[in-house]
Amino acid sequence: MIKIDKLDHYGRGITRINNKTAFIENALPGEIVEVKIHKEKKKFIEGIVLKYIQKSDKRISTNCPYYESCGGCNIMHLDYQNQLKFKQDKIQNIISKYLNKNIKINNIVGCDTNKNYRNKVTFQVKESIGFYKNSTYDIISIDECLISDELINNCIKYLKRLDLKSIDKIICRTGSNELMIIIETKSIDLDITPLKEIAHSIYLKTNNEYTHVFGNKNIYEILDNYKFKISPDSFFQININTCLKLYNKVKDYVGKGKNVIDLYCGTGSIGIFVNEGNKVIGIEINEFAIKDALENKKLNNLENIDFICGDSGKRLKELSFNPDVIIVDPPRSGLNKETINNILKFDPKEIVYVSCDPMTLTRDLNILSEYYNIKEVTPFDMFPNTHHVECLTHLLKKM
Repeated sequence: MIKIDKLDHYGRGITRINNKTAFIENALPGEIVEVKIHKEKKKFIEGIVLKYIQKSDKRISTNCPYYESCGGCNIMHLDYQNQLKFKQDKIQNIISKYLNKNIKINNIVGCDTNKNYRNKVTFQVKESIGFYKNSTYDIISIDECLISDELINNCIKYLKRLDLKSIDKIICRTGSNELMIIIETKSIDLDITPLKEIAHSIYLKTNNEYTHVFGNKNIYEILDNYKFKISPDSFFQININTCLKLYNKVKDYVGKGKNVIDLYCGTGSIGIFVNEGNKVIGIEINEFAIKDALENKKLNNLENIDFICGDSGKRLKELSFNPDVIIVDPPRSGLNKETINNILKFDPKEIVYVSCDPMTLTRDLNILSEYYNIKEVTPFDMFPNTHHVECLTHLLKKM
């Protein structure tokens, strides 16, 4: 029997076994458990709970029959208010440790619901449809996912009627009450008849090429007063509820009457959202995303925003544009050195940094903080029931 001391940044319980730090899945601080060690390295141990001798009063029933084995959610066993506290503490600890500055961290902005929030889900297929078992490539067949949009859950029974032999994976996306299904398959002749009853758009993806086979070519999402096109491979935030809260905060930071550069702009959603009263240029390397961004510009009848296709770091230095604000929303790897250097050459008065990884965020803030004051950091719960957390940081140029 061992007692769990605290949680790590991935939501695993931490204790000591054999004079080594041990990480235990699905274990909460204060719990007394019997564990099975499944990995032992020179400096650490990983294990799973065999039996709970004493449970935490913060533990709740997940109501998910796949939770013990699915690799998707990892803190669903923690009640939601304590999930938010875990993420707040995580950001506080990471920033304090790696930035070592007295930085203002606002209270985390929660999601209005921690169920049915995902508007994009990738199902793995191999004789059955489901998700990978935790840390393996074995597939757990599922009938419902508690964090997925109800339109996606409703279509699972129809997906199971397909001939699965030639299918590798199925991606389901939703917009405003619309469902798109993308099937990655070896056969372009796949019979999709069972899906026509529930899908608004269907694509087959073979050899990395998309073939539209049913319904509309695109679906659309409404965010505040703006309409956004969703195509098979375009990026869009998976949690519309929290996304709207984050975008409104970005809008507050940017204000009006400014020149704005939106780096890693994707399909242009942030730039479009903050365009009112501003001149905006968005830069994105994905040519399909830029096509969607230009379409979104037309959909919303906007004249004061332009989009450029290219590497954010390289294309940035080619602009003859004097930005007051630069918005960055990079991938999990954060900003590369070239991009940071070119941002600093433009010398904007403000930087608004949207991050999905607090470790790369703190790395980049360490560099930027030589030239900018970090006004505040606000965590957002974009991914309830998982250890992931989004952060929004506002930086002001030092005078």
